[in-house]
Amino acid sequence: MGFGQHQSFHLRVNWLSKAAKMVNQDPRFFFDDFGFEKIGLGRNMFKSLKFWALATNIIRENKVSSKYVIHELTEFGQLFYKYDRFIRLPLTRALLHYFLISRKDLATSWYWFFNEFSMGTSTTQELQEQLRNWASMISRRPVSDSSIRRDIECIKQVYTIGTVQFADPEEVIASPLSSLGLIEEHRGVWMKSQPKLERIGLDALYFLLLDWCFKSNSFSITLDELQLRSGLWGKIFNLSINQMLQVIEQMEADDLYEIKFVRTNQIYELHIPSIDRYNFLEMAYQRRVTL
Repeated sequence: MGFGQHQSFHLRVNWLSKAAKMVNQDPRFFFDDFGFEKIGLGRNMFKSLKFWALATNIIRENKVSSKYVIHELTEFGQLFYKYDRFIRLPLTRALLHYFLISRKDLATSWYWFFNEFSMGTSTTQELQEQLRNWASMISRRPVSDSSIRRDIECIKQVYTIGTVQFADPEEVIASPLSSLGLIEEHRGVWMKSQPKLERIGLDALYFLLLDWCFKSNSFSITLDELQLRSGLWGKIFNLSINQMLQVIEQMEADDLYEIKFVRTNQIYELHIPSIDRYNFLEMAYQRRVTL
């Protein structure tokens, strides 16, 4: 389990572009004792950057041998670097969020908040208590109160800090995920929000289906699963049933998305064909970049 690994720094807009560029140039960049100087960050920020690049599936570790480890761009990281490294598209923001909250091993608190925690409105104190209780059940080692507090604060920052521009472009502190509109927080009271569908987009939602089918080796999903199962639309993006039905209707009407929505024994199911998810994603990027 991974708690508090962000060093109390939330994800910044420009960070992932820097990480992808440096790893693309030097697979050992994050093992360089002076890497933080080369990229112009402090030591703790440098550690935080590595965490965010791993947690959002931009890079991964590759053990070339028992004594030699490198980082490399993932399939998603390669597309990110090629088409949208400055995170201008809703598609990229939505997928960064999806990968982040899918990393139960690395970004455990993020996984918990979206996939396990179901209360609609909570105070910061209640969130800390609920996360502490859940962590005590799933972690072999005790999780410190300070790590719990830092993770809850960082979740808030990742999803609520909008654009704040200083004189120095390097001081942009906006989080690229804040515009998704998934969390509202006011005076210590939190609420999960249903986002506007255009902030996510059909391409991201269809990629999630393809990724889920690939990982589960199953090509049908019931409407209840789509709403309630970890890793699917309802949990990942706080979508309501009506929003999901709207998305399905739009996908069925568009030849870009191969799905069938059928009713069998009073159970509504989505049938999804076996399609290479990253081929689909690259074509989606190509359409968006050329628009």
